[in-house]
Amino acid sequence: MYNSFLSSFLRIFYSSFPLKVLSTRTNSNLWITPGISNSCKHKRDLYLIYRSSNDEAFKRYYRQYCKILKNVIREAKKKHYSRQISKSSNKIRTIWNITKSVTGKFAKVNSVQELKVDGRITKNRQYIADFLNSFFISVAENNINKSLETNNKPLDYLRQAFDHPFPSIKYQAATSTEIFKIIKSLTTKRSHGYDEISVEVLKISSPFIISPLTYISNKMLSAGVFPDRLKYAEIKPCYKGGCENDPSNYRPISLLTSFSKIFEKIVLSRLNQHIHDHNIIVNEQFGFRRQSSTAKASYVLLNEILEALNKQKVVGGVFCDLKKAFDSVNHEILLSKLQYYGIQGRFYDLIASYLSDRHQRVLITDIEMSNTIRSDWDIVRHGVPQGSILGPLLFLFYINDLSTIFNSTVKPVLFADDTSLVISSNNNLQYNRDVNISFDCLNEWFKSNLLTLNFSKTKHVQFAAKSCPNTGVMVNYCNNVIPNSTEVKFLGIIVESTCTWKAHISQLIPKLCKACYSMRVIKPIMPTETLKMIYYCYFHSLLTYGIIFWGNTSFSVQIFRIQKRIIRIMSGLRARDSCRQAFRDWGILPLQSQYIFSLLIFVVNNKGLFHTSTQIHGLNTRRGLDLYCPQTNLTVHQKGPYCYGIKLFNCLPLKIKEVVHDNKVFRVALNAFLHSKSFYTLDEYFGCINE
Repeated sequence: MYNSFLSSFLRIFYSSFPLKVLSTRTNSNLWITPGISNSCKHKRDLYLIYRSSNDEAFKRYYRQYCKILKNVIREAKKKHYSRQISKSSNKIRTIWNITKSVTGKFAKVNSVQELKVDGRITKNRQYIADFLNSFFISVAENNINKSLETNNKPLDYLRQAFDHPFPSIKYQAATSTEIFKIIKSLTTKRSHGYDEISVEVLKISSPFIISPLTYISNKMLSAGVFPDRLKYAEIKPCYKGGCENDPSNYRPISLLTSFSKIFEKIVLSRLNQHIHDHNIIVNEQFGFRRQSSTAKASYVLLNEILEALNKQKVVGGVFCDLKKAFDSVNHEILLSKLQYYGIQGRFYDLIASYLSDRHQRVLITDIEMSNTIRSDWDIVRHGVPQGSILGPLLFLFYINDLSTIFNSTVKPVLFADDTSLVISSNNNLQYNRDVNISFDCLNEWFKSNLLTLNFSKTKHVQFAAKSCPNTGVMVNYCNNVIPNSTEVKFLGIIVESTCTWKAHISQLIPKLCKACYSMRVIKPIMPTETLKMIYYCYFHSLLTYGIIFWGNTSFSVQIFRIQKRIIRIMSGLRARDSCRQAFRDWGILPLQSQYIFSLLIFVVNNKGLFHTSTQIHGLNTRRGLDLYCPQTNLTVHQKGPYCYGIKLFNCLPLKIKEVVHDNKVFRVALNAFLHSKSFYTLDEYFGCINE
C-alpha cells in the first residue's frame, strides 16, 4: 500500500520538479555593485600612481579615497546581509551560515579523503565507500566474535531486575490531527533520504497527503508491518576524532526518508506512553528522556561524589566506553526484552518488521569532482539506526536492566550508551574490592548482551577533596587493566579527581577566544540587531554549558574577562571602559548573574532533588518556602551545585520565591530581577538581598 502511495507521490514530484543541470560557479560577493566595482578599479589605478608619486597632497587624497571606499564596502555588505536575513524563513540558520562564510569556518563535508585498508592507504572514493559500508555492517559481528562465552542469559538479568512481565501495550489508532501535528513538528530541512523527498517538500504537500498517510499508518499498526521502502538508509560517515584514515574513527549517521520520520514518530508516541504508564525506564537513565538532560546526569554523578567525600568515604568512578554500542544491538535479544516490557502482539510484530530487512549504503562526497559516490546497498543484520527517531528509545529498552545489577555501594549513571559507575566504600581495601566486583558484574552483563567494552578508553578516577598520593587501586578484568586517571571527560565536562574545574575552564578559554575573534571580524558588516543572536550562537552556548558546576569557582574569573571582552567588541567600547551598562543594554547577563540564573532554574526544574524546611520538620514557619540544607563539612561540597543552589534560592526576594510553583512565571521574574541588578560577583548578590 505504501509502495503505491510513494510511486504516485514521486511521479508527481518529478514531473513538478524536473532535474536540471546548473553551473556550480556562483558569485559569492553579491554585495558588489557596479559602482563599487568601478571604484575598486579606480583605486588600483590610483595605487599605481601613488607608488611612484612624491606628491604629499596626492598621497593624502589616495589614503582618504581608500578610507571612504572601505566604509562604502562595509555598508554594502551590511545592507546585503541584512536583506538576506530579513528574507530568510530561518533567520538563526542564515546568520549562522553568514558568520561561518565570513570567518571561514565551514563545516567539514562528509568527505573521507583517504582510508587505511589492510595497512595501505587508498584514495579511491568508490572503494572507500564500499569498504566503509562493509565495515559499518560487520563491526557488530566482529565485536560479538571477540566476546567471551558467558553462562548468564540476558533475560535472567531482566527477570532479576523486574519480578514480573509488564502489561501489554495498548492499541491506539492514528488520526489525521496527529499526522498533521507530526509533520508540523518536523524541522524544516532540505536534506533528504534516498527518495529525494525533503521535509520542506513534505510540509508543502501536507494538505494533500494527510488522509492517505493516516490510512496507511493505521494499516501499519493493525497489521504489524513496517513499510519496506522506509527501511533504506543512506549513511554519512561522521568523523569522531583521532586518525582520519582509521575507519573505526567514523560514526555511521543514517539519513532516512522524510516519510519514515512520520511513521516512526507514530510508533514512538505509543512507546513513550507505554513507558510513562508503567514507569519502565529506570531513574538512572538520563538519555533521550523527557525532562532530563546532560546537566541532570552530571549533577547526579557529581553530587554522589561530593556527598561521599563529605561523609569521609573513599569514592571513585569507572567511566566506560562501549565499542559501537548502537550498531551492536542484537535484534533477538532486543525483541525478547521488548516482549517482557509488554511490547506484544501486533506491536511486537511491527518492531520486528522495523528491525528486519533494513538496507544501507554509504555516501562519500568527492570534493574534487563535485559529486557524490555511493556504495551498493547491503543488508543490516544488527544494531538500531543512528540518526533515526526510534533507534535511541529501542537502545534504552536494550540497556534498561543494566543499572539493577549492582549493590548499594554503587551508583550507576547512564546517558544512552555512556555508562558510569560511582563507587563509595569505608576504606581503601574495601573500595578496591568493591570496584573490581562491580567491574566484573558490569562486564558479565555486557558479554551476556553481546556488547563490547573498549578497555583502552575506559577510565578509573579516584576522587579526593585535595590532592593525595596514589592508593594503588587497580581495576582489571580478564587481564585488561583500566588506567587510573586524574581527570575524565563526562558528557562534555572535564571532571578532575580533586573536584576542581581548572582543567575544564582551561579547555573552554580557547573556544571562547575564537568566538571573540569571530565577533570582531563580523561586527563591522553585520546589522547591529543580529549581533546578539550571534553572541548566543557562538559564545553563550559555550559559556552556559556546565556553568552550574564551575560558575562559582575562582577560575571562572578568566571566563568573565573574556565575556566582558566580547561585550566591549559588540558595543564598540575600549579595553578599559566599563561594560556593566552594556550588559543591561544588550539584555545579556554577566557571568555570575548567569550562574545564579542557570543554577536556580535547575533547582526549580528539579524540585524532586530538593526539600523545603517544612517538608523536613513539618512546621509551617515564616521561612517555609526556604529549601533545607543539610550540614556539610567540606568546602568543595558547600560550593557544589546542591548546597550552593539552596543558598542562592533561600536568599531570593520573597516575591520571586512565592511563584516557584509556576516554572515559567518564576523564570520571567528571576530573569527580570537579575537583568535589573546585573551582578558582577556573588557577594553583590548576597549583599543586595541583605540590604
